[in-house]
Amino acid sequence: MEIRCLGGFRIAVRGVAVDCGAVRPKARSLLRLLALRAGTPVHRDALLDALWPDLPHESGVRNLQVTVSRLRALLEPGTGRGSATLLVRDEHSYGLALGRRLTSDVREFDRWSAACLRPAHRWGTERRAAGLRAALHWYGGDLLPEEGSAEWVAEERRRLRGQAARLCAALAGCELELGRADASAAVAEHALALDPYLDGAWRTLIAARERVGDPAAAENSRRAYARTLRALGVA
Repeated sequence: MEIRCLGGFRIAVRGVAVDCGAVRPKARSLLRLLALRAGTPVHRDALLDALWPDLPHESGVRNLQVTVSRLRALLEPGTGRGSATLLVRDEHSYGLALGRRLTSDVREFDRWSAACLRPAHRWGTERRAAGLRAALHWYGGDLLPEEGSAEWVAEERRRLRGQAARLCAALAGCELELGRADASAAVAEHALALDPYLDGAWRTLIAARERVGDPAAAENSRRAYARTLRALGVA
């Protein structure tokens, strides 16, 4: 199973893309929530709180059971009752691809980020830059944009966006150190598009534009940085 949640939801089983438009919106939301936690059981109550918060408990459980049944038919068409292997139940929890081969962009992004954002005293600059690029390869954009401002996705979306911004800022610093000022400026701009309050990214952007020999662009960045600081109440 291959799952993509960053920049838009996509899922494939054994190399074949799943047509999520074949099920209702609530079923798609349940699939996305389980995909975000793929490989880990999610308790029934957490699913009910996220997707059926206004229903009485028993009604919510019935809706959940019906929706799970539809998703099983979508993921493994023709599979008989009780023989599903991709969306399974573990007592009062449900999980996607438990114990099965799974590729998840969120999981890979977190794994690479954890390695790259550690203190880098053992890394050479070129090696660290390569690791940062590998981590950012998995960040295709905001988490599950199809879910809009849904509470169950909003906090995780902010976390991953901030993580991507920090990776970009670190990569911009590496590119500047390696003498690639143009690349440094481009990545620093990307970092600030994700998080305009990253102090280090502003400093790297200004330095990169000065290194390129574009004092006007450097001054524009310096003024934009000053406006950001004033907005934060920093002298």
